[in-house]
Amino acid sequence: MKKILIFFSTIIILFVSFWFYLDQNYEVPILMYHSLDKSKMSVSPVVQPQNFHQQMNFIKRNGYSVIPFSQYCRLLKGSKPIPRKTIVITFDDGLKDNLKAINILDEFGYPATIFIIVGKIGKDNYLAKSDIEFFLTDTEIEIGSHTLSHAYLPDLDDVSLRKEILRSKSLLGRGFFQDVEIISYPVGGFDERVIEEVKKGEYLCACTTNRGFSKDLNRFALRRIKITNRDSGLRLWAKLSGFYNVFKKPKKPY
Repeated sequence: MKKILIFFSTIIILFVSFWFYLDQNYEVPILMYHSLDKSKMSVSPVVQPQNFHQQMNFIKRNGYSVIPFSQYCRLLKGSKPIPRKTIVITFDDGLKDNLKAINILDEFGYPATIFIIVGKIGKDNYLAKSDIEFFLTDTEIEIGSHTLSHAYLPDLDDVSLRKEILRSKSLLGRGFFQDVEIISYPVGGFDERVIEEVKKGEYLCACTTNRGFSKDLNRFALRRIKITNRDSGLRLWAKLSGFYNVFKKPKKPY
């Protein structure tokens, strides 16, 4: 009897310790999308429109709260508590097919952030200036910088790095009458020098992919979770749990 008692006591202690560990490492899931065009599946992460709709419906049915990325950043900066089951939706690159996603997001009343490559505005397959002006006026979508040219930032010299980070912010701000507070690192690449330049540029925060120096939460290197065309049911639930990154080894950022 004593051995059984010790066994079950040990199990309970391990379970409580594990749950405490999870609780201390909870992160608000920041979802990362790119394209909704299935013709791009061979070159870019794509979630087809019908699957994107199903994912948004899953979020709604399961009672998640979706907030803008900039709002999440302000909560982090102010060290304010963030309710569980809060998620953030982001898109990288500013592709034209994001308009399909915007229509679906609008149906559900969800905000999202599109990170714009400034030099690609109006180019083939990318959002036009009029597209961006439209959704900034009539939807809950916000924009952030994805730099001027989608350059890999750790490889740049100081002058080029500053231009990619600061000028992209300035051009987006002036062009769309927005206070651009957020940036996404192309290909998730960053280092200490990049972070310092982002801070000098008075960005509120920055996001990467799943890259990081450590598992510590860094407002200027926020990890995101790539959502794929296969994510549904239990697989999607795991990615929305807030614990998805706990068991993943941080990927070197450069």
